[in-house]
Amino acid sequence: MSTSNPPAPGTEPLRPPRTISDEFRTLQSTVDLFQRQLDSPSGTINLHPFGPVNTAQTHTTFVQSCNRLRSSLLAYRDTTLASWGQLLAASMQHPDNHTAIASKRARVAAQELGEMHKVTDALYEDISGCQKILFDAAGDAISRTVVGAKSPTLLAERLRACAKRLGLAHYTDVQRRDDIEITTVTLAGGISVIDVDIGPRWDHMHVKISVSDVTHDSRIDSLMLKRLQTGDIHGFETMVEELAQLDRLTQTKSPVNFIHNTFAVATTLAEIQKQELEALDGDIMRVLKCGSGVVLPYVRHVGPSTLYFMPAVVQHGLSDEDWARIKSNTMHEVTQLPGCLWLDFAWELSNKQHCFLSEQVEQYCVGADHMADDSGPFSVVRHQHPLIHNLELQFLETSDSKPQDQNADYWIPYTLVARVSPSLPSCALTVRAVMAATGQSDASSVSQDSPRLLEDAPTLERLICANTARTVHNVGPTKMQINMEAPQIRAWSICRVPIARVREIVEVVSLLRRQAVFNELLGSCVGITTVDCESMETGASVTVKTFANDPFRIDMYVQVEQTGVSMGVVLRVSEDGCILAWTHQTLGVSDSDLTDMSNIPAASLTKATSHAVLSKAAAISSSIPIIAHWLLTH
Repeated sequence: MSTSNPPAPGTEPLRPPRTISDEFRTLQSTVDLFQRQLDSPSGTINLHPFGPVNTAQTHTTFVQSCNRLRSSLLAYRDTTLASWGQLLAASMQHPDNHTAIASKRARVAAQELGEMHKVTDALYEDISGCQKILFDAAGDAISRTVVGAKSPTLLAERLRACAKRLGLAHYTDVQRRDDIEITTVTLAGGISVIDVDIGPRWDHMHVKISVSDVTHDSRIDSLMLKRLQTGDIHGFETMVEELAQLDRLTQTKSPVNFIHNTFAVATTLAEIQKQELEALDGDIMRVLKCGSGVVLPYVRHVGPSTLYFMPAVVQHGLSDEDWARIKSNTMHEVTQLPGCLWLDFAWELSNKQHCFLSEQVEQYCVGADHMADDSGPFSVVRHQHPLIHNLELQFLETSDSKPQDQNADYWIPYTLVARVSPSLPSCALTVRAVMAATGQSDASSVSQDSPRLLEDAPTLERLICANTARTVHNVGPTKMQINMEAPQIRAWSICRVPIARVREIVEVVSLLRRQAVFNELLGSCVGITTVDCESMETGASVTVKTFANDPFRIDMYVQVEQTGVSMGVVLRVSEDGCILAWTHQTLGVSDSDLTDMSNIPAASLTKATSHAVLSKAAAISSSIPIIAHWLLTH
């Protein structure tokens, strides 16, 4: 199938149309190009726009190929479905034998093409994810190249290339200061200017960001200078790119002090974490499990980020010293830990006007001793923490509508957005709860390419388990086979959450974390699990069942192959993100008919009736194979 239309006659010689295979070969050749360079004796030294591997040009080729591939697959899906739909309509009008056979084939083909729709979207997400990983790795290689060379000229060239890529004007000036040659590279947008002084040593560097009609804020200067002085050129360029995006926003709508309000959001999140720590006796692990997450400002991007979920295996692999560093926001390598889920806060255009903080107000969340008279148009609103029952937070807020006599400088057509990284496959219940918590009325506000109808959405089981219906886990000297019943839960991928009021973050985090815990539990069915247990000599078969009407529940049926002994367990992720477990004996189900567990109503699955020891084992491991192992050994 072609992925591009031929040019109009007479414009240029006709070329063979590109096919889907051509696009896949382009993507593969990009990966091979980088791999060959990484395997070469020179390593990463040539991975920059001036070397043999032109990263900027390769990035453009990669993106264009991804977009053409997705458009072609979607077009093929739509046109094929349309033709089958016409055939199906004809069969309804002329119900003879031949048409009935064709109608049956059409229905089967339509179902297959519906699956193709889901596979196409999943493929595009995978390719986009690979693209980000690939070019982040290239960016890190560029940083090492510039740092290793210790050349002010190379760094200046790199900054000018960055300005050109982002559409910023750039100027270079060379002066001598105290007998030291200083090169100043200026990157200029519509209302913002970034001056970077480069000397022969890293301590000669200086950065200053100026924004028209906004008081200079030295905090952003120090933040970006630190990236340069630590040799993180890629991180510095990422911040420049975000500032360029903000610059373009302010050219489209009203100018606003994004820098002050970005720091205000970071300070607010730190204040929330501080109050949660006090309420939880300083236990940072409990803050991660039932608080608003662990704040890590200015490490992943210009603004603040929140770690809202960490896999169980990663949590238990960290030492007490690691947790102490996470608590003090000094363990920046936490961003490299596998499987962690983040919220990155940024600004986007909005149809609604929001009230921004003035330079006299430092944060939205305040302590009990806050003086309301110093808050301008804001009033103090008390908000009960959704999971920490003895904690009441105070926020500065305004009314939903703009008063007639309100100072217009406070009201700006932008909104704070929590970008979910990576995107989170979520059931309809989670999507609707997030929309309700943030006052959104359209699923497209939180999910890209969201289907119009629920039945058109892919299933959570397929998104999490990658279409795997059966997998084998190694448990000691035996093998445990896990079988999944037919998928039940329709799902969207949440990629962003617009925040109208900062207090909404606390509730949104709890909703996303609950979904992440369930996804981890469900995903444990796929992969390799090894548990040391020398005494086990029998294999086991585990059947896993999910429920469309109770999307946080999993029923497990465990059978020992040699003895035929069967056991049943109900697992459910509660609203506070805890995994609760009930054995079939706890639920009053007989050994002879474990399928009766499916009829147990959700209302009877309470924490008070759960199996305490098994629930603890489930919460610690968050793994269905290990939970099955616990059943077989107790």
